[in-house]
Amino acid sequence: MNIATLKVYGDHAALEDVRDGLPSEPESSWKKGDLSPAGRTRIDDGFYVTLGTDPNAEALLKQTRAYLYECQARGITFDAANIAAELRFAFATGSTLDLSLADLEMLLQMGITISLLA
Repeated sequence: MNIATLKVYGDHAALEDVRDGLPSEPESSWKKGDLSPAGRTRIDDGFYVTLGTDPNAEALLKQTRAYLYECQARGITFDAANIAAELRFAFATGSTLDLSLADLEMLLQMGITISLLA
C-alpha cells in the first residue's frame, strides 16, 4: 500500500491556526518536550495528517493533489518562518511517482518539502 502523509511542525500557535483549517483531523500529534519513537526529545510541537492511501501511485497522487488544493482554497500555506511542512510519500516496491512541474510549483508556493521512501 502506498501512503502520503504531511508532517507539520513548529510554533504552537501557528500550528493551531493550521490545524483548525485543515480538511481533516491529524492522526497523531506531539508537544515540545515529548519523546519521539526514536527516543529523542522533541524540540517543537507538531502533527501528522494522512492525505491519502492507495495501491496505485497515480491514484495516490490525485488524492494528494485534491487535499493540497483544498488547503489552498482554505488559505492554508506552510511558508511562515515559524512552521514547516514535509510531504512524505511511502511506496510499495515497484511503484513510481511522476510529479509534474505544476505539482512542484504548488509545493514550493505552499512551503512544503518532499520526502520519498520506498
